[in-house]
Amino acid sequence: MKSSAKWRAWLMIAGVLLGLLASMGVAAPAGASSVAATSSQSQADRGDRGRSDADLSLRIFRNGDYRVRGTDYDARRVHVWIVNVSRDRVVDEFYARTHHGDFTVRDDGLRCDRTYKAVTFSRKDGWVSSNKVRFHCDRY
Repeated sequence: MKSSAKWRAWLMIAGVLLGLLASMGVAAPAGASSVAATSSQSQADRGDRGRSDADLSLRIFRNGDYRVRGTDYDARRVHVWIVNVSRDRVVDEFYARTHHGDFTVRDDGLRCDRTYKAVTFSRKDGWVSSNKVRFHCDRY
């Protein structure tokens, strides 16, 4: 039989590891206690994703110019990415300052026959994604 000190050390290490797994949102092993599994679930139930009512839209004009408009943000500064969904790559990124929760950014340089979306992140608002927009070019 194991000595008392070794047994206590083993239990403490196992508890710490299960606690770390639960705090990261990773499912506990099947043999773990139900307490670790429920703490992992309660983290998901809190709704950490999409914590605010922020809304994001992307509009692309005929010449490749685009406009990203965000509304109802809680953060003062938002990190914005323009993503080429067709190739799963970021084509532009910048920081935008909000004014009473809203911001508008305009830029150009999008390429024809690709699908794009805008994505933002801030600590207060979490991840927010816009609609996907297909950019077709008129060819003569």
